[in-house]
Amino acid sequence: MAAKDMEKLVNHAKTMGFVYQGSQIYDGLANTWDYGPVGVEMKNNIKQLWWKRFIQQSPYNVGLDSAIFMNPKVWEASGHVSSFSDPLIDCKECKTRHRADKLIEAYDPNVHSEGWTSEQTVQYIKDHNIVCPNCGKSNFTDVRQFKLMFETRMGVVEDDKSVVYLRPETAQGIFVNFKNIQRTTRKKVPFGIGQIALFCRPGRRRGGGGGREVCP
Repeated sequence: MAAKDMEKLVNHAKTMGFVYQGSQIYDGLANTWDYGPVGVEMKNNIKQLWWKRFIQQSPYNVGLDSAIFMNPKVWEASGHVSSFSDPLIDCKECKTRHRADKLIEAYDPNVHSEGWTSEQTVQYIKDHNIVCPNCGKSNFTDVRQFKLMFETRMGVVEDDKSVVYLRPETAQGIFVNFKNIQRTTRKKVPFGIGQIALFCRPGRRRGGGGGREVCP
């Protein structure tokens, strides 16, 4: 979609009460939107339609609404704590930010940089003079690992033991509750578990990201 068309769409959505910029009277906050009167009705209608079709009307599926906080051991076991990050670099010329692995992949699809160290990634970009797709220059910062989970503290004392994460996806809530659900519903495999729930991921620019995920 062209930039002008997107701008018109966003303006229409705000004018008609679908969405408003988050914290607008205090200069806003990047990547945050509040649903207006029309938007919240539309969102609820979509949720209800999906829930009725895939959960209530299906003899094979059941619902779940899991907590947004989980024991950090869940995210350690799933590998999120150790590896759920993106290697990002900034162009010093035009100040745009890019995933280093995607730049390498665009340059040579046969090269797979997954598992490379930051030093190896930077060296490959320098050796092959890979350029910024925005300005065409090859002048980048070092690679920085961008975490894709929001970290916070639970409790009144801030220490390492109080660290928890806002979930970056909703599937883990289904996985850890599988035995509970199977026992209480007496369902036999295969069966489905669905939920409509919030997830949170930091944005790659200032501010953060997140949304509501449909997880069948």
